[in-house]
Amino acid sequence: MSVRQIFGSLACGAVLLTGVAACSEKPADKPQASSSGDSDKASGGANTEPTPAELLQLGVEQGQAGNFDAAKVTFEKLVAAESTNKFAWFNLGFIAQSRNEADEAISSYDKALAADANYKPALYNKAIALESKAPTTAIEIYRKVVSIDNKSSTAYLRLGMLLSQSGDDTAARDAFKAAIRLDKGLTSAVPAKYRTSSTPAGR
Repeated sequence: MSVRQIFGSLACGAVLLTGVAACSEKPADKPQASSSGDSDKASGGANTEPTPAELLQLGVEQGQAGNFDAAKVTFEKLVAAESTNKFAWFNLGFIAQSRNEADEAISSYDKALAADANYKPALYNKAIALESKAPTTAIEIYRKVVSIDNKSSTAYLRLGMLLSQSGDDTAARDAFKAAIRLDKGLTSAVPAKYRTSSTPAGR
């Protein structure tokens, strides 16, 4: 199974990330599909119990169609059958987060992370959910995200925002510098006081 089987993206604001260039300007209002290739395989035999793979695919399709209630039921069936399915837990977290149910979202992301401690989508979205209530923990998680993927420009950006709020200007400047180096399109999202000094000189 790969990340393409996730319907929920990572988030800006309170929900998504994949394919979103600049976080913090506007939260994405709909989940962005992370699936690619063939996701419309016919659902197997009429009266047979669906396999976990079929439940995952069905939940993804329901989520992509905007039917979150049905998708939630499907993913709940899946985790009842396969309690360590990180994709299902991630999507349950994503659905809860998109409904501003932060505690439920974090609980689901934790279950995804229990199955795979380095699962970046769950780490990233959990950090977003924790930004206002536990900024220090969110900073630690963003640091982990960029240690797993040092090309995660939006994680550097959000890390910089939190470091700036905490008063750590030096570390914030470094994070913003990394974000801009990876994606010049994020420059306008960086607070003005960091902008000139975070633009790499001579490169």
